[in-house]
Amino acid sequence: MKLLTTTLTAVGALLAIAAIGPDRLAQAQPAKGAPAAYERVREVMDERFKDMKLVGDPDKDFAALLIAHHEDLIFLARTQLEHGADEQLRRVAQKIIDEQQKQINELKEWQVRNRQADYRAKADQPPHGSGPLDQKGASAPAPQVQAAAPAQAAAQPAAANLPTVSGTVEKVDTGAGKITIDHGPIPNLDMDAMTMVFRVQDPVLLQGVKAGDKVQFQADRVNGQISVVRIQKGK
Repeated sequence: MKLLTTTLTAVGALLAIAAIGPDRLAQAQPAKGAPAAYERVREVMDERFKDMKLVGDPDKDFAALLIAHHEDLIFLARTQLEHGADEQLRRVAQKIIDEQQKQINELKEWQVRNRQADYRAKADQPPHGSGPLDQKGASAPAPQVQAAAPAQAAAQPAAANLPTVSGTVEKVDTGAGKITIDHGPIPNLDMDAMTMVFRVQDPVLLQGVKAGDKVQFQADRVNGQISVVRIQKGK
């Protein structure tokens, strides 16, 4: 009796396959679980950016957001390879994985270099916040400034309201009017502790300052560029 029941079940399954057709059955099988998989992709892509914490540095935030974007594309492409049947779209998915992973590797290499103490001390590295839009925004009030001296004089009283930051001088470039400082957080600029090349508002500020000195300084945006407006040796 048991053998008869098993045989009838098998025959019923074969008849069902014949009624559906082998081609239609083959198309239906890969789609099983696909809706849930793509729903998961959408959920991950929605939540990832909401949960990301930005640090306020345009370069670091750009790299972090771009890595997250590329990782989302790779997740989507792998889901297509797992569930999709169209050969053209599968080729597109594989190309996305190859290209996006290469860019992720390049961005992560940059992140490693950026954390090195001397990275921002490169001669050709512009200071943080000196992008084209920063410079453009700073250039608007320029016609109202009649001379450099009054502008500097006006900036001095404002320095009294700036936070004083501790740091160690890494390099002094008197000719270029720049100083490299390993410093703590700068609250008014939303800047974390790092080693950075600063311009100085007045080259006279660099007199008597040398590499290795412990200093107390104040920094602010001057003409669109982050600059040291006051500095003195620490005790």
